[in-house]
Amino acid sequence: MTLTKQLWIAVAAIMTIAFGISFLISAWSAKSYLEDQLRLKNLDNANSLALSMSQIEKDPVLIELLLSAQFDIGHYKQIRLTSPSGKVMVEQVSEAGTDKVPAWFVKLIPLHTEPGIAQVQDGWRQYGTLTVVSHNGFAYQALWEGNRRLLGWFLASALLCGVIGTLILRSITRPLGEVVKQAEAIGARRFITINEPRTREFRSVVRAMNALSGQVRSMLEEESARLEQLRRDAQQDALTGLLNREHFLKRIQHALEDENSAATGALFILRLPDLIKLNKELGRETTDTLLKRVAGALQESCPDEPCLIGRLNGADFAVLAPDVDAVDDMAQRISALALLSINDPSAATEHAVLLGAAVYRHGDAVSQVLSRADMALSRAEHEGGSAVEIGELNVEWKPAASLVAAWQVLIDTALNLKRVQFATYPVLNGQGELIHYEAPARMQIIQSSLWMSAQEFMPWASRLGLTERIDEAVFDYALVWLESNEGPVCINVSPQSVCDPVLTARYYQALKRKLPLAQKLWIDIPEFVAYRHAREFRVFCDTLKSLGCKIGLEHVGNQICHIGELYDVGLDYLKIDSAIIRDIDQSLGNQTFLRGVCTIAHTMGMMTIAEGVLNQREAGCLKELGFKGMTGPGIVLG
Repeated sequence: MTLTKQLWIAVAAIMTIAFGISFLISAWSAKSYLEDQLRLKNLDNANSLALSMSQIEKDPVLIELLLSAQFDIGHYKQIRLTSPSGKVMVEQVSEAGTDKVPAWFVKLIPLHTEPGIAQVQDGWRQYGTLTVVSHNGFAYQALWEGNRRLLGWFLASALLCGVIGTLILRSITRPLGEVVKQAEAIGARRFITINEPRTREFRSVVRAMNALSGQVRSMLEEESARLEQLRRDAQQDALTGLLNREHFLKRIQHALEDENSAATGALFILRLPDLIKLNKELGRETTDTLLKRVAGALQESCPDEPCLIGRLNGADFAVLAPDVDAVDDMAQRISALALLSINDPSAATEHAVLLGAAVYRHGDAVSQVLSRADMALSRAEHEGGSAVEIGELNVEWKPAASLVAAWQVLIDTALNLKRVQFATYPVLNGQGELIHYEAPARMQIIQSSLWMSAQEFMPWASRLGLTERIDEAVFDYALVWLESNEGPVCINVSPQSVCDPVLTARYYQALKRKLPLAQKLWIDIPEFVAYRHAREFRVFCDTLKSLGCKIGLEHVGNQICHIGELYDVGLDYLKIDSAIIRDIDQSLGNQTFLRGVCTIAHTMGMMTIAEGVLNQREAGCLKELGFKGMTGPGIVLG
């Protein structure tokens, strides 16, 4: 029951008690007053009438006429004349009731009045005794009307007190709404803080809850920093901060196998052939500084590209550039920047760098791509000095890949004919039960009736500005799919859709009309969106989570140190990138890192799901680390 209802009940109870007490006091006071007034009226009327009768002739007919006339005009209940011997000579009695007053009120407050008694004389002789009783109907009516007015005033007062009390209560409890929201947020593992209200009692509660939120947030920040250090130890080269060999090779394998990755790209391997000589001449510290400059040059060589940069061993560095257009130009840029980083213009000698590059296609084996890059590097080393070699491109390009207009027509046609759907892959918990189906997008080529995976058409859709239309098509198909299927489904939403308030509003309106479907819809958002577009991301989450949708981040790993920043979002799950999951049963460093990720995620109320699980060995290890869900080639719904 709300405080407002309790207030109204309290006001009603208090006013009822007050009215009852006032009614009793006023009713019995009025009763005594009216009884006295009726007694005096009876006595005065009896004396006046007896005096008049004493002065007239004592003719029985005349006496009766006089009494009847007095009875008719005087509102009497009874007039009776008795002889000295007690015989009734004349009697007039009224049977009129009190129609305007309820019977229960008459019974509740009985009016007992003494009759007026006077002697009628006939000269010096007593003629008779006159008894007069006035009718009490008017007294009851006056008493009834007075109490009705009293009740009306009390009701008006109760209503006024209730309204004023409600307004005051709302003013006092206005901060309570924020307190409730904060309490609900903490219950949902969202540790927010609010401004302290002026009400002392609320202020102490809010202060305590803010302190709790602050402590948890500090703990999350400390844990995030610790996780970041674990991630660096497990995945990065200690000297340069680049990806180490093990993790870099896993990322290459992920890029070649994951259907959300680019269809093509290039791998560049940079070698410093004079590293041993430099180490002897310059010393270890100077050489380490030089290696750091090389790492910085590689990062500078692809500022606008989503490149992966790693250190394979002491002298070898690698750059993986997905979806790169001009491989030759990028190779020349990497080589030139690397040369500038290791050579001193004032020095007499110039140190060389070697560079080999290999173009890959989605689906190639890691060993095949590395072999082509090594061959290119060997040819560069054979020629001596700084050389750039491009490995053989053993891929068959689709004719439409170089034609923007052709892809525009292809995607537009598929969208217009509603040939954008999705495939489904199960995500299971540790007991093998379904959590939801992953639903990567598929697009049909109308001319050949073939279905393309997302990694084939999404890069072109992004270039052509059609990503949001594809997201809408997948969303619409998800609603149709959910109506005819039992299990929940998880769709991917692009950064462009998350940042589009119009599209977010469209999703909201569509799901609001179908709330049962909203509760079965899970939405994957790329990890980087939560940090690069934090405001839009929070609006998107707040809007759709209010309808019951489950929202989480996919491909989580690179920015895990910032996970504490999401303390107030209320995400439902995290999907850990398959590059970290790969061979987890053999990587103690990543095991320690992922155990910490599970701990902090569960503290924030988020489920952890492993992507790209290949076999039961990995699945068993992940279950021990605390993962609640898994998906990948090795996860099959029984």
